[in-house]
Amino acid sequence: MLTTFLISLVVLLAVELLYFVAAKHFHIVDRPNERSSHRRATLLGAGVIFYFAVLFFCLSHGLFLSKMLLSVTLLAVVSYVDDLKQLPSWLRFLAQIAAVVMAFYSPMSTLQVWQMLLMVVVFVGVLNVYNFMDGINGMLAAYSLVVVGVFGYINMFVVPFVNPDFIMVMLASIVVFGFFNFRRKARCFSGDVGSIVMGFVILYLLMRYDAAMPDVGENVSFLCFIIVFLADGLLTIAKRFLNGKNIFEAHREHMYETLVNDLKVPHLWVSASYAALQLLISAGYLLVADHNLYTFVVAMLLVIAYGLFFYYCNTVKHLTK
Repeated sequence: MLTTFLISLVVLLAVELLYFVAAKHFHIVDRPNERSSHRRATLLGAGVIFYFAVLFFCLSHGLFLSKMLLSVTLLAVVSYVDDLKQLPSWLRFLAQIAAVVMAFYSPMSTLQVWQMLLMVVVFVGVLNVYNFMDGINGMLAAYSLVVVGVFGYINMFVVPFVNPDFIMVMLASIVVFGFFNFRRKARCFSGDVGSIVMGFVILYLLMRYDAAMPDVGENVSFLCFIIVFLADGLLTIAKRFLNGKNIFEAHREHMYETLVNDLKVPHLWVSASYAALQLLISAGYLLVADHNLYTFVVAMLLVIAYGLFFYYCNTVKHLTK
C-alpha cells in the first residue's frame, strides 16, 4: 500500500503541476468578490486532481467502464464547466442525480420507489453540502484527509470494504492538493470540480462501508463520519430558510465563514479545528457500541453549539451597534 501511495503521489503531483501551467496560460482564476473569503486572484479548478486520482485508480485496475468512473466523469465535466462559466442550477442538479443513480442504483435492489427517491435526495444534498463547505483555505483538504484516512483505518483494521489501493490513491491526491491549498496564502482553489468529486468519493466510501457492515438497524448513523460538515451546512440552510432568505443564493453565513470573515480567526485554524473535531467524533463512533444513540447525541450537541455560537455573535453585534 505504501508503494501505491508513493507512486500515486508522484504521478498526481506531476498532473497537478501540469494543470497549474495550463490554468495560468488560460487565466483560469477565481477573482474575489463580496462573498469571497479571499482577497486576491487565485488559480481555480485544482481540485480536478481528485478526478484524475479516480481515473488513475480505475485505469490501473482495469476498471475502464465502471459505474464509479462514469459517474465521476459526468460530475467532473459538468462541475468544471460550471467553474469556468456558471451553468443553470437545474443542469447541475440533473447531472448530480444522474451520477448518483448511475453509481448506486442496482436492478437487484430491494428498495421501494420512495426509498430510492429519498436516497437520491439525501445523496445529492450531501454532495452540495460538501461543496458549500469548501470556502476557505485548507478546509476541503484537511477535512477530507481525516474522513478518507478514517475509512482507510476501518478498511485495514475493522472490516475490509473497498480496494485499499483506492484509498491510498485518494489520500495521495488530497496530500498533493493540500500542499498547495493548506496555506495562509493558498496557491490554488479546488473549485466545484474538486468539492463535488471529493463529496462523491466520500459517498462511495460511505455506501461501501455500510454494505460491508452487518444490518443491525443502524439506518444512516454512518453519516456520523461527515457530521461536522453536515451540521454546519444543513443548519445554515435551515437558518436562512427561517429568516426568509433564498437558500439557493450564494452567501457567507456558514459558521466557518463567520469565524473567518467576522471574527477574523485565521483560515488554517478554522480548517484544522473542523478536521480535528471530525476525527474526534469518528474515533468515538468506532469505540461505542450503540452507533444510533451516539450519532443522535453528537448531532444534538452540534445543534446546540451552532445555536449558542450564533446567539453569541448576534448579541455581540447588537451590543456594539
